[in-house]
Amino acid sequence: MKGLCLLSLLMFSVTLRAQVDSSGAMSVDSLSPDQLLEYYLNEPEPIQFYKGPVTGDSTYMELNPLTIPTETVYGDPLRRTDEQGNEINSSDSSSNPLQLLKPKITIGMGKLAFHGDLREKHFQSPTTGRLAFDLSISQRLTRYLQLDFNVLFGKLGAGEWLDQRHENFQSEIRAGGVNLMYDFGNFIPDKYRVRPFLSVGVMGFEFLSKTDLKDKFGNTYYYWNDGTIRNQPEGSPGAQFAKELIRDYNYESDIRELNRDGFGKYPERAWSVPLGAGVIMKVTDRTDFKFNFQYFFSSTDYIDGIAGNSVGARRGNTKNDNFTYTSFSIQYDLIANRKRKLSAADTLGNDFWLAFDKDDMDMDGITDFKDDCPGTAQGAAVDELGCPLDDDRDGIPNYRDDELNSAIGAVVNGRGVTQNDAYWQAWYDDYMNDSTATERITEQVGNIYTFNTNKKKRKKEKENYTIELVRYTGPIPSDELAFLLSIGDITSTTLEDGTTVVYTSGNFEKVSTAVKRRDEFRTQGNKGAGVSKISGNNIVQLEEDELEKLLKSELEDLLGVNAGDGVESEDFSKDEIVYRVQLGAFKNKISTSVFNTSAGVLELKTGESVYRYVTKGYRTIEQAASVRADLVVQGYSDAFVTAYKNGKRIPMSETKATVDKDYKEDLNENKIFSSIDKKLLTFKVQLGPLKKKALESLTDEKVKDLAAVEKQTTASGSLRYTSGSFATFEEAEAYKKELENKGFVDGFVIAMFKNEIVSIQEAMELLK
Repeated sequence: MKGLCLLSLLMFSVTLRAQVDSSGAMSVDSLSPDQLLEYYLNEPEPIQFYKGPVTGDSTYMELNPLTIPTETVYGDPLRRTDEQGNEINSSDSSSNPLQLLKPKITIGMGKLAFHGDLREKHFQSPTTGRLAFDLSISQRLTRYLQLDFNVLFGKLGAGEWLDQRHENFQSEIRAGGVNLMYDFGNFIPDKYRVRPFLSVGVMGFEFLSKTDLKDKFGNTYYYWNDGTIRNQPEGSPGAQFAKELIRDYNYESDIRELNRDGFGKYPERAWSVPLGAGVIMKVTDRTDFKFNFQYFFSSTDYIDGIAGNSVGARRGNTKNDNFTYTSFSIQYDLIANRKRKLSAADTLGNDFWLAFDKDDMDMDGITDFKDDCPGTAQGAAVDELGCPLDDDRDGIPNYRDDELNSAIGAVVNGRGVTQNDAYWQAWYDDYMNDSTATERITEQVGNIYTFNTNKKKRKKEKENYTIELVRYTGPIPSDELAFLLSIGDITSTTLEDGTTVVYTSGNFEKVSTAVKRRDEFRTQGNKGAGVSKISGNNIVQLEEDELEKLLKSELEDLLGVNAGDGVESEDFSKDEIVYRVQLGAFKNKISTSVFNTSAGVLELKTGESVYRYVTKGYRTIEQAASVRADLVVQGYSDAFVTAYKNGKRIPMSETKATVDKDYKEDLNENKIFSSIDKKLLTFKVQLGPLKKKALESLTDEKVKDLAAVEKQTTASGSLRYTSGSFATFEEAEAYKKELENKGFVDGFVIAMFKNEIVSIQEAMELLK
């Protein structure tokens, strides 16, 4: 028993030591990257995780509830870049306009070139200029602005050899001032190493101008017409003995001291405004190369000693003397921290985990380990968990909620606006006005030609009367189709329920005339004919007692008055032939407004579920043929004339129409056909939703590079932008995908027939 206890104790101690050795045999920091990776892969998962206390150490698990939290050690955040490549949370001084002084020093050299009174063209090429040096100290103000304090030392000179004037000068230039440089940093990301810049500044400068009049032996230069320089004037006594001299280019004579024009002791100091442009190229994190060209507008005309009021042949122009400086320089950052590439050991060190612990990707003030809503929009107010505030609890955060006080439980759209009945009614009205409006202005973007259509005043609708013949909620029986078409002034109206179609005859202002026409139909055998009232888009049946009241009221009002009835329709007798023009027959219903013709369109649904569209009736074949010819011009090239009599369709050969003897007419009323010219049907891509007038100039700029862009002003005042024109829906859909790649992600395909918008379903039906 005693031995068993000793054996158990020994095994326990060995096991305990093995556990201690397995976890503490070596320091984690001393492991290689491969060993450390294996260590974390094989490490057992802790019992429980939590986000750590609100204050104290940022630990991943609770080690001891009684442990007193210590002050958190802060590390620098991780380096990140945005979509343009600019660094976020960077320690670079250029990202903070309120930064401390972090200067850069620049040393450069180049050439000064003169632009003044001397030289025939008054402008000296930079390649023939004099050597100069510049030194500057720069301070970055913002990401795109830099202030330079600079000095410039060099020589400026020029010479000329003209027929009447031989002048030269060289001046010592010493300048100092400030320049403001703009390098497009707000447009060009940091990842691009080369960027252009513009600069402007103000500099004061001092010049000491001298001229070369004598050689080293003291002989004065005299310029002869043969191109030589001699020690005596040409044509002077003894000129035949003059010696030829060679200029030594030693500028020994002070121009101001010579006072050849009587200018006196003019100041040899002036101001200048340098305008510059160039390219800066980043070589290393600390070093930049800069190629610079500056033009100095000066405030003096005495640099070359010649001015507009000089004497005789020395007279120059009235402009000030200017000069240019073309240079190459090296810029060195004195303070910037070197960006060191992180190795695997560095990445997994303490500094890395401290920075990782403090990281805040969406910059909402809540570190990522405590943020329940990562990716919050920048600037949005958040709660202690990092989630954007939503005061009305409609699921739309405040920063993009257009209605901050929505009722609890109300259905809202993506902008937080309650979708009540008024909302949907307004949406529907706006859609109908913008989608089916016939009054609109079309213009080509970027074109001087504008197509305007005059707005037509809509007639005020009146409550007239009509003869209701029959109502159908389904297809018309085949035997009744011909009967209805044989009625010359038949019309069809689809009620508000969308399924019931009412077929009526005539439109009367007087109820007495309507009653008379009703009785004629009943005499001909249509016992179901009755008088109905036209109320907007609805047909309301009138009972007999209501008809009697209306007749009595009409007789009292119109007693003794001889006036026209105002009947708008024609009366057809039962035995007359009614001619109609067939426009099309389709398997699916389309709107009669699609045909967009003044001929008047009647819709009938036959027993074979075919929707047939015909014109109103005409008494003579000449009238029908004339209407058919006009329809062909409008684009209904396959329209044809049919005839009806006594409730039946009759062949055209039995009418007064002239028909070829070999022509065999197809009397099948269920035949599917379309008379339209398919070239009049086009598909376009609408570039997103309708735009307000305030966004017109911005949208015009956005779409200026697209092909075949049209801009339409709808009846409600909104703007519709479309691009392209295609014969098929598939071509338009492919073009829409091309536009999506160019950034127009909210575009969609629309169909247009005779320049009017129709639904895609109707367009596809018309193409069959």
